[in-house]
Parts: sequence; C-alpha cells; structure tokens
Amino acid sequence: MRAQEDFFLNVVVIKDADDIKPCVAGDDKCIIENINTVLAKKYEGDESFGLPKLEPFKMDDIIISQDSTSPLAIHLTLRNPLGYGAKDLTTRKVKGFGKNPDGRHEIIIAAPALTLLSDYKIDGKVLILPIQGEGKANITLVQPVIRIRIDATSRNENGNTFMDIKEFRIECKVKRMIMQFDNLFNGDKALGDNINSFLNENWQEIYAELKVPFYDAIAKAMNAAAKQVFKTIPYNEIFQI
Repeated sequence: MRAQEDFFLNVVVIKDADDIKPCVAGDDKCIIENINTVLAKKYEGDESFGLPKLEPFKMDDIIISQDSTSPLAIHLTLRNPLGYGAKDLTTRKVKGFGKNPDGRHEIIIAAPALTLLSDYKIDGKVLILPIQGEGKANITLVQPVIRIRIDATSRNENGNTFMDIKEFRIECKVKRMIMQFDNLFNGDKALGDNINSFLNENWQEIYAELKVPFYDAIAKAMNAAAKQVFKTIPYNEIFQI
C-alpha cells in the first residue's frame, strides 16, 4: 500500500526531463500534471533527484498490538511489507506549494486499488473469534482516496531555498478492504477459510482498528521519500518563484 506516495509527493519537476515542465509556484494544474507524470513514468525511481522506487514501495515492518479491550485484541506483525499500486495513482487536487514553502501543503490522490504484500504473524482475537497463524498476507484497499498533509518550513542555503518537512500525515477513505492471511491455524484450510471470510465480512470494524498504525507506517516511508527529493533539489528549482 501508501503512502510512499508521495509515495506520492515525490514529485514535481525533474531536471532535464522532457516530459516534466517547470511549474510556476502555486499553479495547481501544472503541479498535478507533473505529479501524475512522475507516478506513471518514474515509478521505478530516479536517483538524479532522489526519487526512490515506488513500485513496489518498501516500508518498515508494521507491528500492531491491541489490548483485550479492543475489538481486535491481537498482536500482528507484518514483516518486509511491499506496497503495490503507485503507478496507477492519480492526483485529484493540490493545495499550497506557493512561492514560500512555509506552511501547510496538501495533495489528494486516488487509485483503483493499493495492495500490501508481506510476511505476517498474528495471535489473539478478532471481535469474537480467536486467530493465530504465520505466513503470507495480502491486504488490499479498494478505491482508496488519500489526503496527504505536509507542514513545512523554508531554509536558505548557498543562495537557494529548500523546503524542510516538519510533519507529514495521511488519511485514507476506502470503498472496501480485502484481506487474505495464508496458513492460519497451522494450515487448517477449513478454519483458515472461515476466518478469512469473517475478516472480509467485518472489514469496516477491522479497518477502523488498523488504519492508524497503517497510516503511520505508510506516512513514515512517504515522508522519508519526500524529504530526500526536497533535500536533493532546491524548492526554487522545483518551482518558478
């Protein structure tokens, strides 16, 4: 899944790239076009301006521990998670990115689906049912719409203006979440199929419990990627200010 965008932000202009045109600061239409070009054509990464590989998008392990008072009284570890779907993202709206990088900037992006594949280990109880297993996990967000909020300050260095990201947050609305955990209950197919069906029937309650840890993990990876871009290229070279 992402965050990554940006996974999704990492963005806006590429030096000497024929398919990316410099944007005037605050030109929303131009900025949207450039973000979409990066997502569609540069998803394998571009070291020349610090863009990491977006497809798949690597994230740190995700560890979720909920106590017995939670509907998801589980300990879940997602190891080596990889996000897929960045190349199908499209930008719907941007706000900010004016002449002065100080303040808040926003990007809204959407995709047909974003998928997270990982190794997993889980133990505990989901709603009323016990769950235990270790194997491969597939968690897919259907028709996600992601709002990225960036709070930034400016920094002057060697005659250039740089954007320093101070806070990076994401929120996501989805049409549905689909989950598949292989090898539940040591490979007991009947039990595993029943639990996977139960998870997907009750996806809204489960998503409500999982979304904040997911947001934090995705935002952390996206923030690192965005910081690398804005560290590599001065803000005044990304935008005409």
